Amino acid sequence: MKILKYIRANSKVLDVGCSSGYLSKEFKKKGCYVVGVEISKVAAEVAKQYCDEVLIGDLEEMHLSFPLGFFDFIVCADVLEHLKRPDLVLTKLESFLAPTGLIIASLPNVAQVRVRLKLLLGKFEYGDSGILDLTHLRFFTLDTAKQLFTESGYEVLKVDYTGLASKLKILRKWLAFQFIIVAKPRSNQKGSWKPKRIFGSNIPRREIHTKGELSHHQSRKFQLLRKIKETL
Repeated sequence: MKILKYIRANSKVLDVGCSSGYLSKEFKKKGCYVVGVEISKVAAEVAKQYCDEVLIGDLEEMHLSFPLGFFDFIVCADVLEHLKRPDLVLTKLESFLAPTGLIIASLPNVAQVRVRLKLLLGKFEYGDSGILDLTHLRFFTLDTAKQLFTESGYEVLKVDYTGLASKLKILRKWLAFQFIIVAKPRSNQKGSWKPKRIFGSNIPRREIHTKGELSHHQSRKFQLLRKIKETL
């Protein structure tokens, strides 16, 4: 929920990967106009009660028809790590940010101390949620998270942290569960930036090979997100 503090009241927000609308609900409380994008039809139906509009589909293949510069904020909360080409998605989204607009994204920290310790023991085990979620295709450290944004045409303005790193000012790269990246487009001319190369060719990724596998794990994750929503 730390993302909320970066969202200005009465602004236009694109909630990418809105799931069941647990963040969109909070944006609406701040008087925002909220558009959600969600790949799961089940989750999208729930999100419709909180969003002004919900687009259902795969963001990597979806054509967005909003006016250029329409949104004040674009939020990618726990989304980019699920994409095959997050750099291309960031490039596409940049066109829809207002001149003073910001993109805010949370990314899991694969270099978190628990993951490091497990690696020392020879373990790299996926789970139904968390840093090593089964549906994660990309893995980020703080440096590669920044690299993703800079190579996609953005200037990183601020990095925030979740977990113990949000309270301590030491060893944040080790202690953070997630990084929250706040960035603005580096180019003044909308849509002018093109990635120079395929981002992250040296970054670990995992492929999910079947739609059945993806749908199964999306369903499991949706159930977990509903439990989180019910505690709000």
